[in-house]
Amino acid sequence: MKKLIYLLAICGIVTACSTSQADKKEKCDQANAECCANKQKVTMKKYTNEDFYVDGKLSPEKTLAAYKEMFEFYNYPCDQWLLDHMFITDFGLGDFANCGMAGVFWVNDEEHGYFAHEIYLLPNQMIAEHQHVTTKNPAKFESWHVRHGIAFNFGEEGESANAPATPASQKDFITVSKYIKTNQGLITTLNRAEAPHFMLGGPEGCIVSEYANFHDGAGLKFTNPNVAFTDILGNN
Repeated sequence: MKKLIYLLAICGIVTACSTSQADKKEKCDQANAECCANKQKVTMKKYTNEDFYVDGKLSPEKTLAAYKEMFEFYNYPCDQWLLDHMFITDFGLGDFANCGMAGVFWVNDEEHGYFAHEIYLLPNQMIAEHQHVTTKNPAKFESWHVRHGIAFNFGEEGESANAPATPASQKDFITVSKYIKTNQGLITTLNRAEAPHFMLGGPEGCIVSEYANFHDGAGLKFTNPNVAFTDILGNN
């Protein structure tokens, strides 16, 4: 009898422990689910032109602050060298929230013919459509490596259906409608040299590494004749 009582007591302890562990696991799973849900709620601010222009002029301070916010959002390192070499432009079009960009040339070596570039796009921000043509140097041929966020690469190849909206200000200056959605960690390459193309940032913006041969500014041709590529930071 004593042996039976002892066994029942042991079983009761094991059952209690099992129940306790199950409860802990359930609470832990709930906590993880809530944590993930909270992370998903954290999103990049969606900007308008009112956030960037002061008396009709694009503000270096306001635009740089927006990109710094994106850098913090993606835990992307921003050191003094980057700030000293970074450029920001609205292509002279006055529609920065929709058509503009920032970036930095890590290297642009004409002698050895290679180039490394970082592209920064705020949510839904577009680089004006352009192409790279042959000069005394070969036409620049590019691949884009998405480090953070999502980039939509528009060009001559890709999908046509369900394309993300492009800025109304550029509707008369877009000649390519196919696109490739490039998720974080993936690479998209231009289909051919001198092909027209442009990039559109995803809903949380994007940070993209570009690999290419030498970038000759004389070979950069924009579809929109009103584009003026000027750096408001004055670094370039």
